[in-house]
Amino acid sequence: MIKVEVAGVYLAPSIFGGTPVVLLRDENNRFLQIFIGISEALSIHSALRGVVPPRPMTHDLFVEALKRLNAEIEKIVIDDLIENTFYARIHIIADGIDHEIDARPSDSIALAVRFDAPVYVESNVFDEAGYLEEIPEDYVPFDEISVE
Repeated sequence: MIKVEVAGVYLAPSIFGGTPVVLLRDENNRFLQIFIGISEALSIHSALRGVVPPRPMTHDLFVEALKRLNAEIEKIVIDDLIENTFYARIHIIADGIDHEIDARPSDSIALAVRFDAPVYVESNVFDEAGYLEEIPEDYVPFDEISVE
């Protein structure tokens, strides 16, 4: 397994004008890109920036429920890639028991950022997905997107 950090959320050019993508960086500065939905992109981005919405969004609600149950996210693992679809597992510790839950990587990352939990990618997934050596010049960081 390769430990990665969430390098950021970007808008990648596409035939639709732009598609949200989260970039994960390993210790060798290689980037794994995972294309995600806009709501998950906004959720990850706001958590990375420490922005707390006035009312809890879905990921915030789930985090609050886990905390009230004295549970925590130990880690997430992006563990498979099947027909261009990534798969992940959330490892939740509750009452000393590790519960593995199947989840989309975007939701897993949104939760991991909120718990400051480590993110891992299976080596074969990292290699199979193909990684980037640098962030493409035409990727726009979410910080630079105007919503006016």
